[in-house]
Amino acid sequence: MKVFFLFLSVLTSLLGFIYYYSTFRLIRGLSLNGPVVTLILIGIGALVVLVPVTYIFSRVSKREKTQTFFAYLSFTHFGFFSILFTLVLLMDLLRVLDIGIVSDYSRFLFSTLLQLGFPIDGVTEVKNFSLAFSTIVVATALSSLGFYNAHVRLKYKKTKIPVRNLQKDLHGFKIVQISDVHIGPTIKEKFLRRVVGKINLQSPDVVVITGDLVDGPAATLKHHLKPLADIKSKYGTYYVTGNHEYYSGVLSWLPEIENLGIHVLLNENKILNVGESKLLMAGVTDLTAGSMIKSHQTNPRRAMAGGEDTDYKILLAHQPNSIYEANKVGFDLQISGHTHGGQFFPGNLLIYFAQKFVAGLHKYKGTQIYVSRGTGYWGPPFRLGAPAEISILTLQSEG
Repeated sequence: MKVFFLFLSVLTSLLGFIYYYSTFRLIRGLSLNGPVVTLILIGIGALVVLVPVTYIFSRVSKREKTQTFFAYLSFTHFGFFSILFTLVLLMDLLRVLDIGIVSDYSRFLFSTLLQLGFPIDGVTEVKNFSLAFSTIVVATALSSLGFYNAHVRLKYKKTKIPVRNLQKDLHGFKIVQISDVHIGPTIKEKFLRRVVGKINLQSPDVVVITGDLVDGPAATLKHHLKPLADIKSKYGTYYVTGNHEYYSGVLSWLPEIENLGIHVLLNENKILNVGESKLLMAGVTDLTAGSMIKSHQTNPRRAMAGGEDTDYKILLAHQPNSIYEANKVGFDLQISGHTHGGQFFPGNLLIYFAQKFVAGLHKYKGTQIYVSRGTGYWGPPFRLGAPAEISILTLQSEG
């Protein structure tokens, strides 16, 4: 409970700063009368309170539909103001640079407003007004596009994995990956059923789920995972834990996932006989797991045990940073998620300061790594500049 209220306090303080800065920069230089300014400030104060209040309702409500409604309200609101804050910073930069196109636009707007009878005091005020108005319009448009992308645009991301001296029976082996689905406050069974339908259309050899499948307690959310039992593949479905499983009571989730016919790999492996070839499908727990459950300490070496002589070795690891140990142990390919590709602007730019491998196929020394941008989303229901994906990875012989 203390952690919950600490989170709310930090969130409210952060939002207060974002709203305060954004509002006063947007109304800067406008000759607004006292009552208008007062109403704006009262409105901003109400918005500061709105997110933590709606978030609390989303957590304490007993009805799932009510929980979902308030979660959408809270997270959408937070996402919109995150984008707006970034654009306000950009607006301030344009003011400093005094770019010509801004001045031309301001003069045009000044002339138009005068003709319409608005009491605007000079081009300077119009410049401030035009920047503020444009910033709000762009933030609204980007938020709407981000919401659409997160809920409607779910695409396949097809990638060929070139492998030198690949055994002939593994050529064309198809792996379908989903990651970071985050079944929880706003992502439910309906979304997952759609995902499973798209998986099955690909007729995969194997399906992998690389963590952060859930985002909440099993007692209230387990029925939303039912579509996973309908996944069809030649060699089965394999799952590894992400950090959010450990925030959500991982020990209660694991039996539920296994009951759906999914192979859970906790620093374990399974050897698949593909024709005359042997493929190692191994998985490790999340990098942070050991700090929450000591016995779940991530261990790529243990995950490799018994599979050293297989023809091709794949490691499922939620976080891309597992690659360094995976390479030491001798894995050929690591499949990861976690980053969301930054999820939405400006996170899709800032993520590169925190992660070396953000999205797509990369190589670290002798090990290749594929990082999914994720299939769902976390927090704000937006995807902007980092599209959701169902990853189709196909092994291809090279040389």
